Amino acid sequence: MAPPPERLRDGATPGSTQILPRNAYRFRPGTGRRRRPSWWLFFVIAFLVVPAVAVSYQLGLIWAAIGANDPRVDRPATVPTNGYTVLLVGVDDRSDGRTDGIRSDTLILARVNPTTGAIGLLSIPRDTRVEVRGRGTSKINAAYAYGYLHPQELYADNISQQESGMALAAETVEWFTDMGSYGARIDYTMQINFDGFAALIDAIGGVTITVPTAIVDTSYPTADYGIMRVEFQQGRQQMDGSRALMYARTRHPDSDFGRNQRQQLVIGAIVSRLGELRPSEIGRLALAAPQILGGTLKTTIPMTNPRMVYAAVATILNLDASLISSFRIAPQTVKRYTSDGTDLVWDQAGVADLTAQWIASTGTVVNPNDALVTDRLTTLSAWAQTNWQQLFGWFRTATGIGAQEGLARIQVLNGARVAGLARRVTQQLNAVGFTLDAPGDVSGTIAETIIYDITNHPMQAMQITKIINGRIVQGKPPMDIQSDADIIVVLGTDQLTP
Repeated sequence: MAPPPERLRDGATPGSTQILPRNAYRFRPGTGRRRRPSWWLFFVIAFLVVPAVAVSYQLGLIWAAIGANDPRVDRPATVPTNGYTVLLVGVDDRSDGRTDGIRSDTLILARVNPTTGAIGLLSIPRDTRVEVRGRGTSKINAAYAYGYLHPQELYADNISQQESGMALAAETVEWFTDMGSYGARIDYTMQINFDGFAALIDAIGGVTITVPTAIVDTSYPTADYGIMRVEFQQGRQQMDGSRALMYARTRHPDSDFGRNQRQQLVIGAIVSRLGELRPSEIGRLALAAPQILGGTLKTTIPMTNPRMVYAAVATILNLDASLISSFRIAPQTVKRYTSDGTDLVWDQAGVADLTAQWIASTGTVVNPNDALVTDRLTTLSAWAQTNWQQLFGWFRTATGIGAQEGLARIQVLNGARVAGLARRVTQQLNAVGFTLDAPGDVSGTIAETIIYDITNHPMQAMQITKIINGRIVQGKPPMDIQSDADIIVVLGTDQLTP
């Protein structure tokens, strides 16, 4: 009798065929088989990481175009989500490059509450008499000018004239308004000239302003230091950038106090318009910001600070023109004052009382101890800004720019005949990681900005156009332009207009 067939552990006989279900073999740790990558990781990268990197990159470009350092020794350690104050400085910085008569044409404090969108504005007359560090008794609008002309004496060798002017203006306004008594500081400054103000309004599609009373100014100042006649009818009207600038600057029909009121009306109209923008329009503005505002606006607002980004987004989402509170230092609000020639001497107690009302109007709770707390996100942002060139270099390598082309040496040459223009653009490009030679000049005046890509670095030439407007030309420049750089940027007078 034959022995029974040998049975294996699972009941099969040797040599038999057995069909197993599809899921019979599953991966177990240690078996040596690899698990397929999880799809959720690709979704995280596609929908979270990539947009975050793109936004961070664009914010870096904006910061390179309009960012400025704050050289104040005691600058505040701000937590912007708790509310922040910005000193708006409007300057008469005309395109002819003259600096001997530069003044802060406008001084407005803006207190912002990101949680509610409330904004408090406080205007300071430019003829106000104050003490300016290093200069002595002077009008308050001279603080910016003195700082602009003495950056090394007041701060440090590596501080620009604009940074020095903004810092000294902030110091002076803080002292004059007695903000420190209420635990408040000027957290950030923003300087804008006439061209930048008009360009900003045009970029958002104009503003709607209700003119309270008709205005006729027969002595409105022009860009060539002449005068012209301007007229505004009473009532609601749409204004482009040029028209709104005229309305904000005119003062001969009444006084500087009336002009301060008009400036606040224009700012309120800008805020109202920003609140109406669709997300697509905001995105378009963010992409065009370096070209629109580069060279016309400077700010110490840290746009690459995550907490500042959150505060700015929250403010825009909550913007409501009805939540704007307007305050002006004027005879109607500070009763006790004297006039000494063209100087205005205000009662300090009255100014301090108005300052307290202005701070309280936004509903922000100011804790003096907040200034002593180190914001970890701010510290992280400062580190990121310090190492931005390395981060940008990694981005170029990851996208293939450096690998495919090699890093180009770039030189910026000034053909616009405006002092300091090539140096400012060189700093902007250097801040985002490009390799720059020392700036220079070309003979004569050039109308159009041209980027000469001499040694075939098209991707880097295209990146430059995202920071400054210009036409790319493949090949060498004219014989009279001498440079050993791989890319030569010749700045034209088109950089002086929005």
